[in-house]
Parts: sequence; C-alpha cells; structure tokens
Amino acid sequence: MVVIRLSRVGKKKQAFYRIVVADSRRPVTAKFIEILGWYNPHTKELNIKNEKLETWFDNGAKPSNSVAILLEKNKIKLPTWVKIKQKNKKSKKPEIAEEAKETPAKDEKNESSDEKEKDNSDIEVKEDDTNKPDGAEAPADNN
Repeated sequence: MVVIRLSRVGKKKQAFYRIVVADSRRPVTAKFIEILGWYNPHTKELNIKNEKLETWFDNGAKPSNSVAILLEKNKIKLPTWVKIKQKNKKSKKPEIAEEAKETPAKDEKNESSDEKEKDNSDIEVKEDDTNKPDGAEAPADNN
C-alpha cells in the first residue's frame, strides 16, 4: 500500500519535514518513491505540488493522519474516502462540575463530624489546682 507521509529532515531542534510518497511497509526514514513537497513547523509553511498530489490520490495513495490534517488546515481538497482521526480531548470543565456535585455530599458528612466535634468541645476538662502537687502555685499573669 502506498502512503503519503512526513519524513523528518533538518538539524537537531530544527525540524523540517518532507511530504513523501512511500511504501507503507518501509520505515519512515527509508527510501521513498517521490517528494511531493515540504512543511516547516516553525513557520507553519507548507509547499506542495498539487498536481502530483492529486495524481497519487487517484492512484490510491492514502495520506497519514498528520498529512491529512495539514492538507485540511491549508484548504487543500481531500478525496471523500479520506477520514481524519480526531483525538478525544477531555476538557477540565466537566470534571470540575462533577467534583462540585460530589463536594456537597462530602460537606454534609464533614458538617456532621464538625457538629460532633463541637459537642465534644463543650465537655472540655478544666485544670484544677487540686490535681497539682503540693507547693506548686499557678503562674501569675504579669500583664
């Protein structure tokens, strides 16, 4: 099966991609059939030969998901049989809403335990001088 995919070239930390047609069984860095264009992710530039791209689509070459997304962003028409897989991004907002629903139930439990603590705080034992050894006096406040 023939695939249209990105092949990384360029220096370390300066990625640059070629858009190539290659056999799907070969590694990404291996030989390719033809170069269709290039993509610079730093400047978001895309240069592609549309005639050759359409020819390969007519021959049945399937674009990789990343190439299909790039082509779609740059408004290059894709065949109807090309399907782009979208990542499921879970937003944090629903999680916060779910936590907010759960927290009142937890607060009710905490309130009941707080009430118990209040009840217990009313029964505090006060220190008496009777429990102190003979000759020990309470310290005087010098305020």
